[in-house]
Amino acid sequence: MNSIYAPPLWLIALGAALVGLAAAGVLYAWPPSRERRRIAVGAAAAVAGFLVWRGALIYADGANFDIDYPLLLGLSFEDIGSGVMSFLFAALAFGLVTDRADSAQRVVTSAVLVGAAAMLVDRFV
Repeated sequence: MNSIYAPPLWLIALGAALVGLAAAGVLYAWPPSRERRRIAVGAAAAVAGFLVWRGALIYADGANFDIDYPLLLGLSFEDIGSGVMSFLFAALAFGLVTDRADSAQRVVTSAVLVGAAAMLVDRFV
């Protein structure tokens, strides 16, 4: 299947690596989430969410999602989708794996940090 929207593989790999590092960084910066296991799970979830979203865009030829909108602080729907998908994967991973006994507030806050990091990285990559 030939797709108009097909960023180079190296750019996708770079984006995924930076998303993972950014997610690990924000989780480390927030003291309640400063555990190695949570940081590793959060970073892996962010990378998985980023790659799934990128794969969906490539498969669906989502070139129109990569348009920066001034009203959305310069974010494109591609950037927002990366943040939402990373948030979703992180919320599921934290809620079902690492933080099953923790409060929903802590799970959601951690997932929001991961999603925001993914969105900001995708904005500039």
